[in-house]
Amino acid sequence: MIRRMDNFPGMHVRGTAMTYLQNHTILSSGDLDEVRESIKNLASRHDLDVKGHNAEFSARVAAVECDDISLMHVAFGNSRLTVESSEEDDDGLLLYIVTSGAGVAQHCGQELEFFPNAGFMRDLAAPVSATEDNFSAFVLRLSKDKLKNYTRSVVGEDAELNGLRFDPVIDPTTPGWNVFCNTVHYVAEELDGPLRELHNPIVTTQMKDILVAQCLSLLPNSYQDIVNGRTVTEVVPYYIKRARDYIHAHAYKKLGLADISAAAGCGYRGLQKGFMDAFGITPMAYLRVVRLKRVRAILMAEPYGKTVSEIARQWGFTHMGRFAQDYHREFGELPSETIRKHG
Repeated sequence: MIRRMDNFPGMHVRGTAMTYLQNHTILSSGDLDEVRESIKNLASRHDLDVKGHNAEFSARVAAVECDDISLMHVAFGNSRLTVESSEEDDDGLLLYIVTSGAGVAQHCGQELEFFPNAGFMRDLAAPVSATEDNFSAFVLRLSKDKLKNYTRSVVGEDAELNGLRFDPVIDPTTPGWNVFCNTVHYVAEELDGPLRELHNPIVTTQMKDILVAQCLSLLPNSYQDIVNGRTVTEVVPYYIKRARDYIHAHAYKKLGLADISAAAGCGYRGLQKGFMDAFGITPMAYLRVVRLKRVRAILMAEPYGKTVSEIARQWGFTHMGRFAQDYHREFGELPSETIRKHG
């Protein structure tokens, strides 16, 4: 369990009375349904319930855009709440920085205790349940795809990047978390003060880049080592290596989970868990990425008179609209843009 930070050296503990992003308030209400709808539109669906008979409820929600990142602050007054949120979005992440109150959440098989200056990362691909008392927090809405594209811009397009995974538990005693928290508070104060009327896209883009860079380099995630220039030495079980090598050698063939599992010498469940632990994605998603990279290599070299559709179908992609979406998600550009850049 993470220890509290109230008197941790170097951490500036901010008072609970402060109203964050006060010039960007979009809702101040005691209507529970109205608050649920507002949070759903800004972040994701959260089923909030107030505990206790005749309990009073009041909430304030503020939000501001920092380029293509949404920075919010939510506060639920002196209420005790239960929260349930189902899996919703494979691409989305919600980073919480608690500014007041306390509570406990269950997410991704872990129990997360939160208190002022603590943080936790919620993956919207997995459900969460929580109990909160007098809770308020900054909430940063992030995209895995955009974080991946940013990583490629830093380490190079040819870098081997698998699925992005963040540790839900963030140790608040680390210097990196202190730095990141201070940056979020600074950005919030600037956007609420001097920059509120400036509307300068260059400045907001720079702030977005700072938040993204610190998120990837300071918070525990599967890209942290490569972003910080360290060698990645994650140990992969031998049966997962066999499955991985089989996929690379037979990506041009029609493959199913049964074929990969047989080559690995393990059951479906062990294969799925092994790939998620090692690469952050399922075996079939890994196969799709390998095939996308084969298509990209051909487009960057020489299509030999073939169309994009013909090359895509050669590598098992039958739905061109979905192929284009997957390609853009993986490489940050459309196939036509790849040809234009390297043609």
